Amino acid sequence: MGEIIQVAFGSERDWERARSHWSEGLAAVGALFGDDEALMRAKAECLYLVLRRIVEDIPAVRVTVGLPNDLSVEHAELLTAAIREATLKGIEVSACHAVRVLTAAIYDLCTSKLRTKPS
Repeated sequence: MGEIIQVAFGSERDWERARSHWSEGLAAVGALFGDDEALMRAKAECLYLVLRRIVEDIPAVRVTVGLPNDLSVEHAELLTAAIREATLKGIEVSACHAVRVLTAAIYDLCTSKLRTKPS
């Protein structure tokens, strides 16, 4: 009794899984290039923190749009909801793109060797 058990639920579990995956992956790839394991794990931790900030620390967005005066209340609400949805989708697409680009370059950024590009 008296033990503290920490359990990660939902997205927290996914973040922990990703953190572990990047740490193990970078340590393994770094070993192939003769990179220090502790350094590679520290780089994986830095990557984890950067990606988490990209995903979770998206600044608030304020969109100001002039709506036509002749809209009914119902149509104005529908249009406002559509603009809000489009704005959120744009933010989601941008964040996902940033994460994809960064994760695609993980080994080039974090190891001592760059991948050779096919000629």
